[in-house]
Amino acid sequence: MKKSCFVAFAGAVLTLMTSFAQADVGLNVKAGTLGAGVELSKSFGEKFSVGLGFNAYDLKTTDSSSDIDYDFNFDLQTVALLGHYHPFSGIFRLTAGALYNKNELKLTGKPSAGSTYSINGVSYTAAQVGTLTGTLTFNSTAPYFGLGWGNRPGGKLGLSADIGVLYQGSPNLALSATGALSDPGLASNLEQERRSAEEDLSDFEWYPVISLGLYYRF
Repeated sequence: MKKSCFVAFAGAVLTLMTSFAQADVGLNVKAGTLGAGVELSKSFGEKFSVGLGFNAYDLKTTDSSSDIDYDFNFDLQTVALLGHYHPFSGIFRLTAGALYNKNELKLTGKPSAGSTYSINGVSYTAAQVGTLTGTLTFNSTAPYFGLGWGNRPGGKLGLSADIGVLYQGSPNLALSATGALSDPGLASNLEQERRSAEEDLSDFEWYPVISLGLYYRF
């Protein structure tokens, strides 16, 4: 499924790049909740344009809970194919499209000697659990809807702003522990903990998108 989505996006990219070879092409450099990004846009008349963009951001941090250090790696990567409609032929626009979504969160537990994990309400020593890892992923194709200002067809240079929402589906959480390979009880509790955590994270199926940028039209 992910491969077919990538092929579809790649085909759209090639088609759009052929169109970009013509006149009235814009470049928008921006930063926001999807990370740092760049977007190429092609205008079709005074009210409509299409854009092809890439956004990325990588954050690594460590947090502690109950004497256990957790390494977090929040990796944002999206490729966006968007249509912009300027109803009044000005800077205000309506935007809709889809993103190839590779946003994910990875964590690794690093317990200190003598510390314990609480998994599904059951306490386990660090030795029993071993290395605990988790990965949170979302749908590979995510529709986007939003409002924007700037990047007007015919405009030469200016600021841009976007506010919208990305529907990335219910989060998928994978949890594993090396100790679960030899302990069926731990494996069962780990699965229950995973299901509970997925329910708690269900609100993240909608991701807010806010960005500011600078555009230039060639």
